[in-house]
Amino acid sequence: MFEKYGRAETLAPSFIWGLACCKAGIPTFLVAPPSGGKSTVIFALQKWLTLNHEPVKLVSRLNLRGMKQLNGWFKKKRYATILNEDYALIGSSDYIVEKMGEIIGSLSYSGVFVDDGLGVNIKVDRLGFVSGIQPLWIENLVKHPVYATFIREKFLRYYLLPYKPSEDIDDLEAQNILVQNTKTVKTTYDFEIPSIFISGLAFQVGLTRAKMYAPRIAREICRFVGKEKIEDVLKFYSYRLRFEQLFLTRELGDKGFDVSVNWEAYHVLYWALRVDNITRIDLMTRLGVSSLRSVERATNKAIALGWISYVWNGGEKHFIPNRKLIGGE
Repeated sequence: MFEKYGRAETLAPSFIWGLACCKAGIPTFLVAPPSGGKSTVIFALQKWLTLNHEPVKLVSRLNLRGMKQLNGWFKKKRYATILNEDYALIGSSDYIVEKMGEIIGSLSYSGVFVDDGLGVNIKVDRLGFVSGIQPLWIENLVKHPVYATFIREKFLRYYLLPYKPSEDIDDLEAQNILVQNTKTVKTTYDFEIPSIFISGLAFQVGLTRAKMYAPRIAREICRFVGKEKIEDVLKFYSYRLRFEQLFLTRELGDKGFDVSVNWEAYHVLYWALRVDNITRIDLMTRLGVSSLRSVERATNKAIALGWISYVWNGGEKHFIPNRKLIGGE
């Protein structure tokens, strides 16, 4: 489906997803571990949108003054996109992080956000927002009040799960490949949206909003992949959305929701998918840890969840991902 992207092939799905969400005005997080390609995709989105004359702004560590300047940037813009490398760093304080979630959630849903106390008054017809986020930080996010009020049912979470092993590639080269090979195509939109795609959205944002989001996203994706591939591509994306059912558990507790996140196991699964037959030594480097004991703890969690298995070869463990999780055989 994404063969034309060559060495950047496994980054292309998240790039097209991000681009489609920008054009559809639906905020989305790209979830991946460190060195998982989030920043590369974000910078490629900025480059593509700029080249195509769409208002786009990359933000990071905003303070109150920066937020007011952002308010000024929105003036007279009917359509705009905000990009952010890492949502944990979008604001200079927890308050700003929370406020940005509120602003983006409000603008994406109603197109209007007003806070007289801050001197912020924004109105747009369409706001695109894409931000990278690390799996560990999702645990902080889902326990925050802003998640329940603005993020959970308005923002999408797209999990970067490589569908084939891939070699490392220079960031700038990958950005250029993604930008140069992504063009809109002439197409019609008389296709049926697979139910698996709607159900993937529904788990994240509820069935009502899923039915609203699905045609908007599908139409934009179709502009980039064409009608002939759209059904397969939407099924592909559905597995990245539905993965949240495995990644995150949310149960009612005595004082609200009890949330747990399988972030360690997700790190292991990501690298097992990206690096063929990865070993413990390879994982130690990729995970950025200093002991094999840390690797064993993380891999044991992934094995217990059924996300990976292993074989012994030459006295070393080689880890094999469960490809059913991503729509593989």
